Amino acid sequence: MTIPDQNSSARDALLRSAHEELIEKGHASVSLRAVARRAGLSHAAPAHFFGDRAGMLTAVATGGFLELGRTLAAAARDASASGQSALDCLGLAYVEFGLAQPALMDLMFRRSELVTDDPAFVAAQRAALGYLRDAVSDLVPADSEEWSLVSWAVVHGLVSLTREGVLTRVAETHATDPAGLARHLVAVYGAGLTAIAAQHT
Repeated sequence: MTIPDQNSSARDALLRSAHEELIEKGHASVSLRAVARRAGLSHAAPAHFFGDRAGMLTAVATGGFLELGRTLAAAARDASASGQSALDCLGLAYVEFGLAQPALMDLMFRRSELVTDDPAFVAAQRAALGYLRDAVSDLVPADSEEWSLVSWAVVHGLVSLTREGVLTRVAETHATDPAGLARHLVAVYGAGLTAIAAQHT
């Protein structure tokens, strides 16, 4: 194995270990030494590849946005192939991703833990959320930026409220199925925005 290959392998091992630490302990308890120990590398290895703890967590969060982007891209393709609403499919995919990976989703938006102007992080975040922006733009081109932000706030808020158990405590339906309620509300929002768009065509 060449030195570049060894470096790539070591970096990937550190990222996997950091992700595992994140899932097990939460972002606040992830440390460079623990990640290096889990990866079977020297305690200096994380600093060599990422600079510091924030750099390492930023790399993990960047990977999270890349994964979210792939998830949303697949949802967009499925919507196109099936003739379903792209906004509904993307909204559901976003909610499912957030509920399936709560620790990662939390880190991805935890500004205090990240280097938020890191170019790779910024590019991955914009690319992932761009799928939702495109779906909204196709539906309401006149006010696409505002509706894109509202739509993202809706699906992200549903993830947060569902994870915290708040949604079903105040709902009169789906009281025992918080994830089902979140999915239902995504569909309700999509239908509402579609109706608004129809009024302006």
